Amino acid sequence: MQRYLYNNRVKNTTIHSDSSHFNKIGYDSTILPKITRKPNDPVIIATSIDRLDLLAQRFYNDVTKWWIICLANNLPGDSMFIEAGKQIFIPKNVTKILRDLKAKNDIR
Repeated sequence: MQRYLYNNRVKNTTIHSDSSHFNKIGYDSTILPKITRKPNDPVIIATSIDRLDLLAQRFYNDVTKWWIICLANNLPGDSMFIEAGKQIFIPKNVTKILRDLKAKNDIR
């Protein structure tokens, strides 16, 4: 599944041994990198039709990278929609962000 792309597969041993998930393969939590704004990152003013996935498609040619824009702007992440008039910056260095994400989560 795409949402588990950056998670490691581990055996679930931290749950109660009576659980049906005990000692079965599961996914651990993702530790997200800190994204800071750089002077050359584009800034947009969101309109009523802007969504995180559409912005990711427009700037990264990949709708699955919506979480980068969300994380960079401290958005709640419970909706793809952005409040109209909100100033949003779009991180340019996606390669570094993905490299940091993989390093923090020990993904090869």
